[in-house]
Amino acid sequence: MLSPLKKKTKFSKLSYNIHIVVDNSNLFIGAQLGQGINGQQDAAIRINVGNLVQIIEENKNLQDIKTRIVGGSTPPRTSRVWDEWEKCNYKCLLGDRSMFNKEVFLDDMLHSQIQNLILKNLSHRGNIQQILILISGDGNANNNRTSFPDIVTIALEHGWTVELWSWKASLSTKFSAIQRKYPSKMKIKHLDPYRSKITFKQQSQQKQQQPVNHIQYGIFSALIFLICISLFVYYFNIL
Repeated sequence: MLSPLKKKTKFSKLSYNIHIVVDNSNLFIGAQLGQGINGQQDAAIRINVGNLVQIIEENKNLQDIKTRIVGGSTPPRTSRVWDEWEKCNYKCLLGDRSMFNKEVFLDDMLHSQIQNLILKNLSHRGNIQQILILISGDGNANNNRTSFPDIVTIALEHGWTVELWSWKASLSTKFSAIQRKYPSKMKIKHLDPYRSKITFKQQSQQKQQQPVNHIQYGIFSALIFLICISLFVYYFNIL
């Protein structure tokens, strides 16, 4: 008896679209929290953008990365950090600060960018899995407007997967609650284990100045002394 023919099943390969969004302010402030004297904030801590990007994009197919966005505030618009992001192919979206040195609608700008990505790239269309990589631990309510936890939830509800990177000191517990609700769709990764590689301490301007060459200083002082003596002898002879 012939065995029945097995029905062939056609499997299609799943591909990925990766969208990386960086909240630069939260990233920098989170790196500084608890690093100063007596656990205070150390404003001299800076981010090595190149090394950070290597870690975030590690084991990712670069062809799958469709979006690279970083949001920040000015002044200064010419800050070196924006050049560093642009060298890594990140689009910088910059907003101005208020007269009270507060960021104005920066979070809203990033939220709208992510929402647009979700609407344009629904995961149920075709065999493409959309992935949001968000670098921010900001969970504030944003004056009852959209918030990052809201946006992450929307992405998950639309079939996206989410990879959240944050410093432990600046990570809102709201994200942990969301991750528990979507354990297979959301990962939370801490930046702290990479601190030595992705941060450095900026020296003060005084320390950055060229150190004094003591030999040259001594020679210069001796010449001044000899000139003074010569002038004294000259005037003494005239008198």
